[in-house]
This record gives sequence, C-alpha cells and structure tokens, in this order.
Amino acid sequence: MLALYTYDISTALLILVLMLAVILDWRFNKIPNWLTLCLLGIGLALNYLLLPTSAVHFGLQGVGIGLLFLLPFYLTGGMGAGDVKLMAAIGSFIGPSAVLMAAAFSLVIGGCVAVYMILRSGELVSLYRRYLVMVTTRTLIPAEVGSVARRRFPFSLSIVLGTLIQLGLTGKLEFYHLTTQIGYQLQALGVMQ
Repeated sequence: MLALYTYDISTALLILVLMLAVILDWRFNKIPNWLTLCLLGIGLALNYLLLPTSAVHFGLQGVGIGLLFLLPFYLTGGMGAGDVKLMAAIGSFIGPSAVLMAAAFSLVIGGCVAVYMILRSGELVSLYRRYLVMVTTRTLIPAEVGSVARRRFPFSLSIVLGTLIQLGLTGKLEFYHLTTQIGYQLQALGVMQ
C-alpha cells in the first residue's frame, strides 16, 4: 500500500483529489476523465518512484481490482463510468485488498442512500411491483419519467466515504508522520522551538 511506505503525503494527496471529484460530480453530475487519469497516473508514478521494486505491482493490481469490482454495476446501468474509473484510480494508491474493501464500503453507503431516496419518495410499493414483474417475466421495464428509479445521485461521495472508512480502519488517516515531519522541518529552520 502506497500510504504505508510514503507515510501521509500520498494519503493527503489522494483525499484532496477525491474531494475535487465529489465537488465536480455534485456540480456537473460527471467525474471528468482528466481527473481520474491524473489520479491514476500520480498513483502509479508514486508507486514506481517511492516503493520497493517488489511492491510496485500492488498499484497495478489495485487498479484492476477497483475496475473489475464496480464494472458490473456500470454495465447494468447502476452507476456511471466515471465512478468505476475513480475506484480504479484509488486502487493505484491503496492497493488491491484495500480497494476491494473501500469498494464494498462504498456500495453499502450507496445502497443506504438509494434506500433513503426510495423511502423518502414514497415509491417503495411501485418499485417493488416493477422489479417483481421484471424478475418473473425476465423483461426489462423502463422506469417512468420522474420516478425515483430515474434519479441520479453523485456516487462519488459514497466512494470517498468508503475509501475514508477503509483508510481510517487501517490507520492511514492519523497523519502523524506528516505533522511530525513538518514539525521537524520548522524546528530545523528555527521557526518553532
């Protein structure tokens, strides 16, 4: 995991870019390709430059796992391609097992948001009937215009929260090393006693 070897700088950079992704997704309902590609490139470059050569493949494995885990949801129309690419880019920073857990947390959070939206709209019974007919007849019935099933929400927020939970569980959100290093640098410059 990149954050394990580079202390907190890579984690702080990852969080900053993820916050930008949420803002752009919330405002424009899209995560731009330039953002996910830059995040992916930075993650892989940091893996190459900072990790021991035997551990560099973890970044590439993280990209693959992040992509493959959310790809079925994109293919079935459950999320946008930007969300899948964002999770793959996160994988370049945190590695395969961590991105798998972050994606699982993200899906749970996104599912809770979807259930909240359904309950708030009062369309629970109509959605149940629609999906029951779809399952029994094996035909796709498009959602009605204005239905909660057609509403979108920025899933990037769920991805960021899932990633933060994963980083928090692994102790990568403490930023102890970063603050310690900044303190040492300020002491060396004579700014701080």
